[in-house]
Amino acid sequence: MCASLQRRPAADGPTTAGHAALAALLAGLVLVRIGVGHVAGTLRSETGLLGVPAVVTLAYSVVALAALGAVYAAFSAHAEERLDRAELTQAGLAVTPLVVVAVYVAFDRLAVGVSAAPVARAGGYLVAVGLLAVGYARVADLEVPTTPPTRDGWVATGLAVAAVAASAGLAAVGASLLGWPGGPFASFRYPSTLSVPSFVLATAVPTAITAVGTALLFNGAVQSALRRHRSPAAAAGAVTLLAFAADWVIAAVPPALGAVAAPVPSAVRWAVVLAALVVAVLAVLAAAVGYGRVWDERAGASMDDYPTLGAVTAAGAAGVGLALAVATALGGSPGPAVVSYAVAVGAGAVAFERTQTVWAPTVVYAAHGIAIALATRYVVSGGAGGDAVTVGLSLL
Repeated sequence: MCASLQRRPAADGPTTAGHAALAALLAGLVLVRIGVGHVAGTLRSETGLLGVPAVVTLAYSVVALAALGAVYAAFSAHAEERLDRAELTQAGLAVTPLVVVAVYVAFDRLAVGVSAAPVARAGGYLVAVGLLAVGYARVADLEVPTTPPTRDGWVATGLAVAAVAASAGLAAVGASLLGWPGGPFASFRYPSTLSVPSFVLATAVPTAITAVGTALLFNGAVQSALRRHRSPAAAAGAVTLLAFAADWVIAAVPPALGAVAAPVPSAVRWAVVLAALVVAVLAVLAAAVGYGRVWDERAGASMDDYPTLGAVTAAGAAGVGLALAVATALGGSPGPAVVSYAVAVGAGAVAFERTQTVWAPTVVYAAHGIAIALATRYVVSGGAGGDAVTVGLSLL
């Protein structure tokens, strides 16, 4: 596996072009979230293609092969002897038919009856966001580290995973008292008869795929860019605020404007919503960049012992406060889910800073998405127990 998506680092300071590239990256994220969600919904409703057993087998075979490749990369990254490119190609060609047959037999024996729609949706998001991240890396001339973590890096990642798992459990306990709201952070409802294989295939796997794209975009691209111009602590805090608030506005703005602009023709309404989303995300970007500057100029001097944790904690608190204020103004409440997601994006930023690889935030985001789904299913009682919160890792 390559060490980075773009090797040559840049040493110049922040420029107007650099800020414009960041703005274009975030505007592209808005288009990806809207576009992928719309296309996936259209395919799911208008055709049965994604439910055909052959298509389902092919989709999950690709996922299984990618997982095998990731496992190999993780174990061989720091080994003295590794397979060369020709040997990897031969091994891949030999393993592929075995994986396809194994996936087909497993689906046939388990009789899961899943669709390829969740994986197609997550895969489309990953491809689109990955292209955005790679394109931005080339334009900004920065490194996006993709080498698996060292042993110490895996320890740091494990601590971050423990933090987000605990936050998911606490959020679910809080939700048992307050209930998940019907707002943007309560996206899906799982039936009470959901089996373990169905949960893994329809929830855990798509969540992990989406986590890769989220880590590439926010940590690999944006955090690496900000880190060139700000201290590591300021960059981690800025990304925490950006990732949290950007996801919040992308999820919250369409429902809020949809009710107001209901009488407007559909084409005009979508144009207005899209423009509002882009403006809101750019405002969030400006706030995050400003936060990083203020941290370096004022707060950093008083946080010498734990600068990164301090910057991330303050940024997460600011994001939660903003979400609560906006939700209250709109007559709703995001509930305990927003705190859990703030912990997740903060832990991802800290893990990336400690390990300097996108593997760490990928594992953190995937663990959070899966943990919050499990917690809301098995901890929250009553009608709220079926609500699975997919904050940040879900698409519109």
